[in-house]
Amino acid sequence: MNASETTFPNSKVEIQKRVAAGKITWAGPLIVMAARTVLGWIFQALAVVLFFRGSADPWIEASEWWRVYGTLVDVGCIVLLVWLTRREGIRLFDLGNYRREGWLRDVGLGVGLFVLTAPLFMGGMFAVMALLRFSPPSTGIVLPTWATLYSLIIWWVIWAPVEDMTYTGYAFARLEALTGGKWLLAAMVISLFLVLQHSFFPFTGVHWQLIVAMTAGLIPSAVLGAWLYMRWRRLLPFHVNHWLTDLLTVLTVSLLAGV
Repeated sequence: MNASETTFPNSKVEIQKRVAAGKITWAGPLIVMAARTVLGWIFQALAVVLFFRGSADPWIEASEWWRVYGTLVDVGCIVLLVWLTRREGIRLFDLGNYRREGWLRDVGLGVGLFVLTAPLFMGGMFAVMALLRFSPPSTGIVLPTWATLYSLIIWWVIWAPVEDMTYTGYAFARLEALTGGKWLLAAMVISLFLVLQHSFFPFTGVHWQLIVAMTAGLIPSAVLGAWLYMRWRRLLPFHVNHWLTDLLTVLTVSLLAGV
């Protein structure tokens, strides 16, 4: 972090000032981290009630559509983050410490991070799933063309940066300050909520194998990401990495579905 970045509203120094002033408490990060899972359940339940009540297994069938109604989760998190950041006296986009200069370098860092973490996350997760002989339940249905196009073109573009702002830009940056600089503890707390979200949204039942697999994939990636964030203090590299990861995921899902 260079000297100019210490004046960014979401820099470590500025966050510590707001913690000392009582503008940041434990409630904010804890609510934000739980929000994506809770909102995911809510919107999946609404999908079940509104569209899949006649299905033989409505929760499973509704889960196939999460990359469509998942954007509503993003909207809910954005509203929550706007409210919390305003209480601190900053703006939503201040969470990213975005800057015009050096953006190309940040993109390059994001691509490099993808090359490093994609095998770490996806390799670890799928290796554990294969070891446990577990495959997430699916109806085998193919989404309509419009829904597939939405997930391929729009969903991941919104999902990735909102998730980064939620867990890294807001929650981790504040937990680091609230724990007195114990960044590894903050990263582990973030990891637990990431495992919760990715294991239970979309909700297809309680599968201990999925929880184990997500833990194997997410915790090393989250710890590495937290360490790198402390060095960079900017979210653009993480957005690029996340965009590439989610795009790869949705392309893989679409290809497997025969789209």
